[in-house]
Amino acid sequence: MHDRKEPYTIEYIPDPLCWTEVPEELNILVNQRDRWARGNLETLFKHKDMLFNSRFGRLGLLSYPYWFFYEWLSPLLEFFGFFTVLLFAYLGILNWEFFIVITTAIYLFSIMISFYAILWDVYSYNQYKKTKDILILMGFALLEPFLFHPIIVYAAVRGNYKKLFNVKTGWGSQVRKGFAKAS
Repeated sequence: MHDRKEPYTIEYIPDPLCWTEVPEELNILVNQRDRWARGNLETLFKHKDMLFNSRFGRLGLLSYPYWFFYEWLSPLLEFFGFFTVLLFAYLGILNWEFFIVITTAIYLFSIMISFYAILWDVYSYNQYKKTKDILILMGFALLEPFLFHPIIVYAAVRGNYKKLFNVKTGWGSQVRKGFAKAS
């Protein structure tokens, strides 16, 4: 639409129009996120002329840079940063006091964002009505940086490696079990 100079808008609809089925097995989740990383990189490369290009408005100045820096680059930096920390610790040049302070601050910031999202959902949509359900979500938010996030980073690195080094792989298929009706 932009290239054709046709007017358009992209609207935000806060209510979900569909539900996604989360993979129930770890290997299927990793394969899914691997595909997402490859698709993201492919899309970024195809539309690289948009990066910080004011001709594309908010898409070029905000959206594309978000996808480039956050969705593509941050898992790679995180992955290599982990090994850098290990190397610095091994070489005895890691400033442990600073490392502990900054790691704690980052962890608390991520928890704050997750808690805010949960509480905003309670305030705005009231999807979770039981206190027990809200506390369970908050408990998982405390564990997410240690259990779920490293898996997602690994899958993103794996997908980027495949795409960047032309590892021949297909898109594969997503195993789905379907939604069962609640009893």
